[in-house]
Parts: sequence; structure tokens; C-alpha cells
Amino acid sequence: MRSTRLITIAILLILSISLMPAASAHRCYVEQVGADEIVVKAFYEGDSPMGLAEYQILNADSEEVLYEGETDEDGFLSFTPVEDVTQYTVVVDQFGHMGEATISATGGSAETAELPLFMRIFTGFGYLLGLAGIAMIYTAKKKQ
Repeated sequence: MRSTRLITIAILLILSISLMPAASAHRCYVEQVGADEIVVKAFYEGDSPMGLAEYQILNADSEEVLYEGETDEDGFLSFTPVEDVTQYTVVVDQFGHMGEATISATGGSAETAELPLFMRIFTGFGYLLGLAGIAMIYTAKKKQ
């Protein structure tokens, strides 16, 4: 009886760890302002800016470095689009924490949209409750 509970808990623990997505401490969000300038905002998960972080702007096709520099204190950087370059890779690095995004010269990010943090937490609890329910059904049927 006791060993069955331990095995069930161990299975649930292994499943919850293996189904957990990789944690990301920060993202590099991108927005374009006007036709003459591309503005990039880099910040951590809790909306804390990546101020004074080093950045590189690369040609996404050839990976040639186009611009290098440092973000301002609010995590913003801006650059003028280069002629004949349609996709850029923006890499922001602060103390080993890196954020990367691929953006288009016509505006917007080429990355897929993500759920907000509170929705990811809510979804995680849903997964855990579902696994706990499956374990309860399994143990109830085993007792019969």
C-alpha cells in the first residue's frame, strides 16, 4: 500500500518535470516606430528592462553583423534599416542572459506569439490537477 503511493508520487513527479517547458528569464520584444527607424525593447520576464545591455543587429540571412552597441537604461535600442535587408536578428546580452528575436524590416516579430505569464501558470496548475486526477483514478481502481 505504502509502496504504491510512493510509486504514484514518483511517476507524477517525473511526468510533471518532463512536461514542464524550459524556463526563460527574459525575452527580446520588438516593435517598429515609423518607416525610418526600427525600435527594439529588451526586458526580463517581469517587465524589468535590460538596461545598458550589449546588443548586436545581424542580417538574418547572412548573419553579418550590421550594428553593435548598448541599450539605454530603459532597455531600448534603435537602428536605421539597411537597404536590401528584410530580416534582422537582434541579440541582446546582459551578464550572460541573452534575448534573441528575428524581426522584419516591414515591422513586427517573426517569432510565434506566447501566452502571458499568468496564463502559463494557470495552465501549469491545470496540468498538475489533471495528473493528480489520473493518479487518483488509478489508485481507486487498484483498491477495488
